[in-house]
Amino acid sequence: MRRNLIAEGSPLWADEYHWTMSNAWFENNMHNDFKTSEAFFRKNSPDCGYIVSAGLGEVLEWLDNWHLSKDDVDWLRSKKNSAGGRLYSDDFVNFVKNEKLAINVKAVPEGELVFANEPLYSISGPSWQVEVVEAALLNVVNSQFPVATKASRAVLAAGADGVERRVMEFGLRRAMELGGYSAARAAFIGGCAATSNPSAARDYGIPSSGTMAHSWVMSFEDETDAFKAFLKTYPHDGILLPDTYETRQGIKNAVRASDETGIPLKGIRIDSGDLAYWSKEARKILDESGKQDTRIIASNDLDEFLIENLVLVQKAAFDCFALGTKLVRADDMGALGAVYKTKSYQGKDKIKVAQGKTTIPGSTNVLRTLKNGKYTGDIIARPDNNTLRHGKITETVVSYHLQDETQQPRKFEKGISGYWLLQDVVVDGKVDIRHKARSLWDIQNAVKENLQCLDAECRRLCNPHVYGVGITEEIRKKQQYLIQAYQHKYGR
Repeated sequence: MRRNLIAEGSPLWADEYHWTMSNAWFENNMHNDFKTSEAFFRKNSPDCGYIVSAGLGEVLEWLDNWHLSKDDVDWLRSKKNSAGGRLYSDDFVNFVKNEKLAINVKAVPEGELVFANEPLYSISGPSWQVEVVEAALLNVVNSQFPVATKASRAVLAAGADGVERRVMEFGLRRAMELGGYSAARAAFIGGCAATSNPSAARDYGIPSSGTMAHSWVMSFEDETDAFKAFLKTYPHDGILLPDTYETRQGIKNAVRASDETGIPLKGIRIDSGDLAYWSKEARKILDESGKQDTRIIASNDLDEFLIENLVLVQKAAFDCFALGTKLVRADDMGALGAVYKTKSYQGKDKIKVAQGKTTIPGSTNVLRTLKNGKYTGDIIARPDNNTLRHGKITETVVSYHLQDETQQPRKFEKGISGYWLLQDVVVDGKVDIRHKARSLWDIQNAVKENLQCLDAECRRLCNPHVYGVGITEEIRKKQQYLIQAYQHKYGR
């Protein structure tokens, strides 16, 4: 039976090693040691200059419901080790079954734009709880961030010539998640106007949309009769699919069905063949028939690259785009590769020293700077950094570029605007309802506004300019000191 982990708040939404480590910490009386871990990704996906934050609302709903149910406790008790004994001690299970959430969470709000190496979540509190929430956070980040980003890029591509066109998510049948909920939610955040998934639309309160399938046309002996019957059933919403047999004749039959029934033809959807060619042919046939208001919708394995080509290069006559597989799977972006690393333990900064995977030590936040309403760069800094007051930087900040270490340190001058990216969303185990209950419409609008703050060179689909992200001199010195210390201790 599939469980609703978010509604149940089950802490078993985790990898098993989180629980084996928690048990071991308990047995060594380290389970309540204070630690901080942060989630981040090491590099942007190819040809993607930014990433859209999504999914925090669902994380907070899960944390708000967080508790071990009787079934969870029984499962922990049932786990056996290789010798046939219990994997988890009775004392440990008795301890965790009554424990309430006690962590603190700082997170990037949904709808913000984020970049490589920046903290997305910063979690602090009892070591066992900080560890147990890792997999759920990464599960959300690695699945929803790419879809929201892909959707935002498709929306930008659809309006690349300055004409606003709707983009819809039609990907349920190709989604990797049972039910397609998170993909529909993330796609809406990214800018999609509607989803084809009625269940997700109902649960999230977002618009749903659909046309017809070839199976409807094939259930009639005559294509025109199929179109007439559909228009009569939906006299205000009739969108027809004209490419079941022969596309040109199908378009003409759609016009004929509308004329003979007297019902306006709201739109047609082209799902095969040379999309640009057929959009222009359709526009010509429709206009000559007096149906200038009939919209033309494109589907069939679309992504932002094909949409941009259709709009800018081929000058296709589409009014809307419906994306499925390549949106909800975001295959070309992958799973983002977000990771979760210990940053401090019992007040001491920690670092992972590994080739290509060395981490930034200590708890961090991101200071985002702006000038004339445009982002000018991000600075990863200590949370207690006091250079920002009342939205202004009070003294010059030196930042060392992370993506290109050959660059000279950059100085952010006193007086420029800025804000801290990570915000408190859980304090002492209590979820901030303002972030949990935030409207998806508000988040979608935030994406639009934030994209306008990002230079066009960073938004372009191919070979985008690398947005500047750096670390403060204080963090850089600490990182170098710890690297040298660990190399001395363990050898190169």
